[in-house]
Amino acid sequence: MNIAIERLPDCKAVLNAEVPAEIVKETRDLVVGLFSQQAKVPGYRPGKTPRAVVEKRYAKQIDEELKERLFNRVFREAGETRDLEVLGIAKIDREVYNADGTFSMTTEVVTAPEVSLPDYKGIAVEIPKFAVDDERVAESLERMRSEHAEYVELEGRELAAGDVAVISWEAATLKDTGPEDGPDEENGGWLLEPREEYWIKLPAADAEDEPFLPGFAKQLAGLEAGESKDVEVTFDDSEAVFAGLRGKTAVFPVTVKSVREEKLPELTDELASKIAGGKTLEDLRAGIRANLEREADSVRDRLIKNQILTKLGAETAFELPRHMLFNETQRQVNDLVYQGYNRGMDDEAIRESEEQIVQEAQARAASNLKTSFILEKIAEAEKIAVTDGEVSNRVVMMAAQAGRPVKKVARQLRDANGFQRIRRELLVGKVLEFLKSNASVTEVDPPAGEDAGGAA
Repeated sequence: MNIAIERLPDCKAVLNAEVPAEIVKETRDLVVGLFSQQAKVPGYRPGKTPRAVVEKRYAKQIDEELKERLFNRVFREAGETRDLEVLGIAKIDREVYNADGTFSMTTEVVTAPEVSLPDYKGIAVEIPKFAVDDERVAESLERMRSEHAEYVELEGRELAAGDVAVISWEAATLKDTGPEDGPDEENGGWLLEPREEYWIKLPAADAEDEPFLPGFAKQLAGLEAGESKDVEVTFDDSEAVFAGLRGKTAVFPVTVKSVREEKLPELTDELASKIAGGKTLEDLRAGIRANLEREADSVRDRLIKNQILTKLGAETAFELPRHMLFNETQRQVNDLVYQGYNRGMDDEAIRESEEQIVQEAQARAASNLKTSFILEKIAEAEKIAVTDGEVSNRVVMMAAQAGRPVKKVARQLRDANGFQRIRRELLVGKVLEFLKSNASVTEVDPPAGEDAGGAA
């Protein structure tokens, strides 16, 4: 087979090829044979229709199938002999059956980028140590205890640290601003609306953070049920989630409706059974430790793989196919817009963020494509592959998780080209595990003031 290649910028190439007559005839016979087996022609039993009838009745379909197979044959040979990986066809300039039985074609194709891999074995990775100790288990157990606490109402008692205040407040106002200057709903207006009942725990006097608004709960200390107070909260740029509140002071006319004390249940087998369905306290502790260790392993695994990918990306540079970059960018834009709506953004907010969304989508798309090509190249170099059986097992798992018949899930995946996506996900997972197993991982103490175990 004669093949000539002219490489172009932007991961494209012009491919000229002439397919020998014997290959054209062999491929055509195969295609006609397949059509003959499946053809349903009145007056003939399936599989018994004369070849000439099949060729006449399905001439157009046979020609389309033949050309597709000849193109794929050329692409396959170009990959095996000329290291040209064709990802798609940009345009076809020529496709001709010649008088001598050969087939000639000229097409512009989109090619995989030429990736020159850096050293990918022994990549140095540093991650913080993840400690799952008795203290962390106890903290988790305390949170579970709190979820089963009782709140006893106290009469004639001033609010103190650790107490829970049940409060209400009238419509809050912003100091030194007129009504027209107040924030709208998107910029925090909902926060200033009246509340009939809000439960809030008073933090310790030396606590730096508060669960609600900065400095709000501490101002309630000393109040009794039925007493009122104007609580002032000043938002700085870092504390105000909403732009309309930044740098402003809100005044909340608060009334304490009741003072309650949190009564934690004792740590007993009875409580453990209530929390974990029949488990003893020691069983519960063991289960908490096992969950924390699994979470720590998951975080550790993610950190290692992210560092590996970051280093591979930083040490590798190549062109990306423009059309693939465009398609992936569009997909990322759609995802970001969907996430925006889920966070409560409306159409106007989305439009105002359009430039930022596009920039972030472009960065994500370039990173994703680059990573994909690098991992595929490593898979090729290390002969890492995904078997049909592995794909089938994943489909069975997906069907079981969804509680649906395997055949229906498989049909849906086939129609949406889902099998290719599953194969790719499995391949990426295998390559990442390979890279992780060959990485040089060092665990270091987390910076002072940070708790690596807390990340788990």
